[in-house]
Amino acid sequence: MPAQVYNWTCSICSFVWVIQSTGIDTSLTRKEAETLIGNPECVNPTYGLMSIQCLVDAFASLGVATQNAYCTFQQAYSICRYSTGVINLIGMYHFMAIRGVRGANLWVANSALGYRGVYEELSESAYNDLGPTQLLWIPPQ
Repeated sequence: MPAQVYNWTCSICSFVWVIQSTGIDTSLTRKEAETLIGNPECVNPTYGLMSIQCLVDAFASLGVATQNAYCTFQQAYSICRYSTGVINLIGMYHFMAIRGVRGANLWVANSALGYRGVYEELSESAYNDLGPTQLLWIPPQ
């Protein structure tokens, strides 16, 4: 995951990572994603992403069905074992893409490596400290 250029673009970066890594659109740029998600009504420099519904709609515009929920670590771990999507740690105010799991941790694609102590893995204690946490994922087919 390339680093985010602006502090408000983590949701855009995460969305692009998911779309590219799944092969839905390997050439999608961050600028195209920003337009698709909707700047300024859905994502902007003042607030970042305004609502998870904006990402739901952006995925849907590409024909991708998603599910979302606030999850415990155990629920998130189960989802991340088989699905990709985005994770939003409310206490961190930061979106990351879901890569999967590594051992007992969630494996994430983080556009702001090291922010709030999170690099590419998210432990249960960090998850709980930085939560509550919302996941938006692509269900397995």
